[in-house]
Amino acid sequence: MIQKNLLKLHILEFLDLPENIEGKESVLETALINNLQKFLLELGKGFSFVARQFRISTETDHFYADLVFYNYLLKCFVVIDLKTTKLSHADIG
Repeated sequence: MIQKNLLKLHILEFLDLPENIEGKESVLETALINNLQKFLLELGKGFSFVARQFRISTETDHFYADLVFYNYLLKCFVVIDLKTTKLSHADIG
């Protein structure tokens, strides 16, 4: 069975970041890594951290996932691509 992409908005108040960090995904990523324990608790049960800036390669391109987690309860990887700007159709694919 193939699962469709699930988009979930998290309010990450524990990071104490300014409201307008538009275009600064690296700032958000660094703040999440620095507060990894709190972020894992926000995600829920069963998550473990796998990688940061993980390279995913196809035959023609390389893509980098911002954060990769594994959920041992669901037995699946969760790949997170951070966005601080308005989400576009190209981002969802």
